[in-house]
Amino acid sequence: MNLQDWKSVTSPDIEYIKDESEGVQLFDELVPNLEEYVHEICEAVAKWLYKDMEEVPYFEKLTFRVETGEFIAWKDGEPPHITVCVSSDYLVKYHAKGGDIKEEVRGILFHELTHAYQHSSGQEVSSIEGVADLVRYLAGYIPLELRQVGGTYTSSYKITGFFYDWIRATYKEAGDFLYIINQSAHPNNGGKWSLEEIISQFTGKEPEVLWAQYQEELQEQGIHCITSKDN
Repeated sequence: MNLQDWKSVTSPDIEYIKDESEGVQLFDELVPNLEEYVHEICEAVAKWLYKDMEEVPYFEKLTFRVETGEFIAWKDGEPPHITVCVSSDYLVKYHAKGGDIKEEVRGILFHELTHAYQHSSGQEVSSIEGVADLVRYLAGYIPLELRQVGGTYTSSYKITGFFYDWIRATYKEAGDFLYIINQSAHPNNGGKWSLEEIISQFTGKEPEVLWAQYQEELQEQGIHCITSKDN
C-alpha cells in the first residue's frame, strides 16, 4: 500500500468562492495554498476509510465557500461534486477567542470530506454522521474529553462516533470496524443495510448489550452525563 499513489484519487479540482469579509482575510493569510491544504485532508480521509486506492469512489470537484452568515458550516451535493461552506463570521469569533482558524477549518473539512468519500447506500443518517465524526476524531480534531454518558448508539455525530471507536478498540481482533461499516453501505449491496446486523456479526453481541457496556465503562471513568447545556 505504501507504493500506491493515493493522490491520484484524492485530488479533486478546487473552486474557491469567497467574499471580502474579515474571516476570509484571516483564513487566506493562514492558508495560502488551499489546494495543497484540501488535498492533504482528502488523502487522509480516504486512507481512514479504505485499504486500497482502487476502492476509493470518484470525487471530481470541491466548491469551497467562505462567506458571511449566521452558521458554522454546511455541505451540499453528492460526488462527483461537493460544496462545503464555512462562515467567515464564525471564523472571526473563533479567532477572537484565541482559536486557530487553520486547524478549525481543517477539522470541519475532515468531517465534510468524509461525506464525499464514504459509502452511504441504505445507511441511516445517524451512522453516516457518526462515521464522519469518527474520522474527524481519529484525525485529531475532536478531543476525547467530549465523550459523554447518555444518548443512544443512534444519537449521531460525536455520540455515535465515539461508540464506533470504542467498538474498534474493543474488538480490534475482528478487523477494522470503520472499514467494515463503510463497506457495508457500498452501492453494490443494494441498500440492504442494518446497523444491528453489522454490529452483531462483528462483535457477536447485540448493540444494546454493547451500548450498556460502553456506558458503564464511561461512568467508571468518571465521564459526566449529557445535559441540556451540553446539547
